[in-house]
Amino acid sequence: MARLKPLPRSERRIKYGGVANRGTIKTRNNDTVKNVEVGLLDVDASIMYYFNNVIKPTVIEQGEEVKVPLMYANPERWATIRKQGFLRDSKRQVITPVIAFKRTSMAKRTEIAVDKLDANDPKLFYSFEKKYSSQNRYNRFSTDQGILPQRELYNVAMPDYVTLNYECVIWTAYIEQMNKIIEKVNWADGSYWGEPGKLKFQSNIESFEDSTEMSEGERFIKTTFSLQLYGYLVPESFNEKINTQKFITPKKIDIIDETDMSVSSLFNPNTKTETLRVIQGSTKKNSGLAGTTDFIRGTRNAAGQEIQDLEFTNIYGGETMFVMRNDGAPTSSKDFKAVINLQNGDLLYHKKILILSGSESSSKDGTTQLYDLQLGANSASYQALTGSLQVLANGVSLVSNNNQLSSNDPADFFLTGSSTYSQTHLAVKGQASNLSAGFTLKTTDKLNISYQKVVPD
Repeated sequence: MARLKPLPRSERRIKYGGVANRGTIKTRNNDTVKNVEVGLLDVDASIMYYFNNVIKPTVIEQGEEVKVPLMYANPERWATIRKQGFLRDSKRQVITPVIAFKRTSMAKRTEIAVDKLDANDPKLFYSFEKKYSSQNRYNRFSTDQGILPQRELYNVAMPDYVTLNYECVIWTAYIEQMNKIIEKVNWADGSYWGEPGKLKFQSNIESFEDSTEMSEGERFIKTTFSLQLYGYLVPESFNEKINTQKFITPKKIDIIDETDMSVSSLFNPNTKTETLRVIQGSTKKNSGLAGTTDFIRGTRNAAGQEIQDLEFTNIYGGETMFVMRNDGAPTSSKDFKAVINLQNGDLLYHKKILILSGSESSSKDGTTQLYDLQLGANSASYQALTGSLQVLANGVSLVSNNNQLSSNDPADFFLTGSSTYSQTHLAVKGQASNLSAGFTLKTTDKLNISYQKVVPD
């Protein structure tokens, strides 16, 4: 039998490596978004641009301002600089002023750890969205059909953060010229070098070294410095993998209420379940979520009454997790599962303030004056919280016992009420003598009363 011809790589990958995700295969023929690429040339170009367009080094030659040229030294030219210490033109004349630079090394930045996991299939990305697309314009039909506007998303692989080191040399004919150039370059240290609207890289210059030389009876004013640029590298592609990927959000999402089991049997807040994945099966058993009866049931306060409250459970007929009362108020202070509305929260948890005069006592039993705390229209459902009552008489704080229910000394006041409704009134004790507890109120005295409401047990 003849030997079979090997499969092409594209078919081989599909047959043995699994079918590729077609959701990630998007044509980019008409894209206005370019593939992101940051290379070493971009970093070198940022130095050229910043020197020529931002720093703009100049010197004064014979009363005229002369722009200092900048050149990237190729290996041959740099070898000549090393050997002679200066540059000459084609006529063997020394070139001054001039600035030359050369990239000497590159190192990864260890303080910014980036783990791509696999260069052929990076797992870390920067994501950005194309803000406008002519295909996503608003129209009435899409709104009526529940079609969402598609968004174009682009994922760019995380770059490699690197430090690029450059050696730079400045030559001038006079020290005054050198000083002006160094001042400008030093002023630009720490800035982000690069062209506006494009990539920029932070710079760092440690020091400037004076390397003035004498050669063949000529003096050359020379300064060297090391330049560091903190950059990042992203190749446009790695092998066959383009590092800028395009994704489109779906126009419409349909959720089918069909599953192999009841969802309520899986969801249990007591087990700290946070994520629930539902996979459609073959039995097509109804999950019961359509009527939400799995989790919500109505309760009656008494037999024969209509449903007043709603109880939220975790399983069929299970434990009550929380309750929505008909009037939004807890039935007692122990009703910790009740969900209160804003009105009841304001009634229960905000401090109430009363300003009364000594003449507004509701009653007097000889030595004690009573003042109604004015709990409101539903005062039968509330009482003052023990420990929250504070009383000022003419700006002086009165004293109470710890629970504020006892009239024993040294209490100046206490909470009281009827046999049916307790803790509804303030009782101020009359002062038997100058050394005893209490406060004998006059009609002109002012009382400042603050307290917090609570639902009685």
